[in-house]
Amino acid sequence: MATAPTTGQAPQSAPVGSERWARIARSVRRSARAVLQLARAGLRSAWAARPGRVRLIDVLRVLGLARRAVPKAVVGPKAYPQWWQRLLALAALVGLVVVIGFVLAAAIGILVVVAGFLLENAIS
Repeated sequence: MATAPTTGQAPQSAPVGSERWARIARSVRRSARAVLQLARAGLRSAWAARPGRVRLIDVLRVLGLARRAVPKAVVGPKAYPQWWQRLLALAALVGLVVVIGFVLAAAIGILVVVAGFLLENAIS
């Protein structure tokens, strides 16, 4: 049976306490840096497209806070939903109708029971 070579060092245990928080902070800093780099790249491309002026709406679009242009319509054989998408939509619609039916039936049933109980109390 073959064994893996050893380095002579003890295995590292899982980080505890402040080491774990330091690792989380590094990860957050890395992801924030990536978002800023993407925003800068988007602003640079907007600047290159319109040299001389960058409008506020362009900045908001890059950051995802404003609407973008409507994408071009898909044409050809892929313009229609696939058969399985239609089947899934039909199943979702049937499920929605059934759930709404159960909720309405339960509400009407509770209303009838409460009204009967109140009527019995009013009569007696």
